[in-house]
Amino acid sequence: MTSIAMKPNPFKEKMTAIRIVKPDSGQQLGTINNLDMYPGSTTLVAFLDFFNLKPETNYTLSVFAFFPDGSSYPVHATRVFIKKEDFTLLKDGYGKVTGNFDFNFTIQNPSDFYFLFVLIDENGNELDTAYSYHYFGKWG
Repeated sequence: MTSIAMKPNPFKEKMTAIRIVKPDSGQQLGTINNLDMYPGSTTLVAFLDFFNLKPETNYTLSVFAFFPDGSSYPVHATRVFIKKEDFTLLKDGYGKVTGNFDFNFTIQNPSDFYFLFVLIDENGNELDTAYSYHYFGKWG
């Protein structure tokens, strides 16, 4: 049997159900996407659920773009501070909550890439990571 490494604290301070939406159409960002020209930019909105975060705690959520040639760059960073009354299912100081933020994404050339989402606590410790893979091309 293959051994698979588990995340530390697999049920605390995690991100799940990440959905990236194109606000102009309301459509979810697909695996394959089109831009009319390159370099090109588009506005996107990320919706995600936070799984067992602490209320009224300072977190940072950073988003990076990584490309097959090894290049990468930061796309967005936002502070996450959610009031206790906005949480659902609070238990033992942790709860579930949904959040969203918009960000601009610029891509130089048609390419595969992935967004890396990183949740960081107030001490700079990485709590969770999530990936979303996509391709932007030009056709039509």
